[in-house]
Amino acid sequence: MLQARKLEELMVYVSRHPKVRDLGMTKLWKLLFYIDREALRTRGHTITGSEYIKYEHGPVPSRGEKFLKKLCRGNAISCRQRIHAGYRLNEVSALRAPHGGALTDDELGLADTVCKQLGGKTAKQLSELSHEEPAWHYAEALQKLSPTLMAYGSKEDPDGL
Repeated sequence: MLQARKLEELMVYVSRHPKVRDLGMTKLWKLLFYIDREALRTRGHTITGSEYIKYEHGPVPSRGEKFLKKLCRGNAISCRQRIHAGYRLNEVSALRAPHGGALTDDELGLADTVCKQLGGKTAKQLSELSHEEPAWHYAEALQKLSPTLMAYGSKEDPDGL
């Protein structure tokens, strides 16, 4: 249950982060993926405990939508549709601050770094970036991504896929 709480609070944290603009579900899933990937690489395990599934637009946390709906029902996050740059955006925005104690300072620091690096990118840019990840590339559609390949990452593949 602790990791489920971490997933929820990480969603709230990302959706409130000042460097994350025009946050929709696709972008949220990619940011969570990159946060968990960095945690896996630097700490040996993910923050959220999520497994990631290969979807057309990139990796999606297996329990992401379930917990996002829970946060929306609990008035912690707002999910609404709007048009942005000619596309329908399922906008995600926090209605509260993350609950203290759910995430460690180290976890928040890691999330902050990823949000600063990638939060200004569009969902399309993040999707394209995630397609360069060996874990996504080598997974079958709708199957789990390999945690080993998540930790490996595209940086270790200088010749490309």
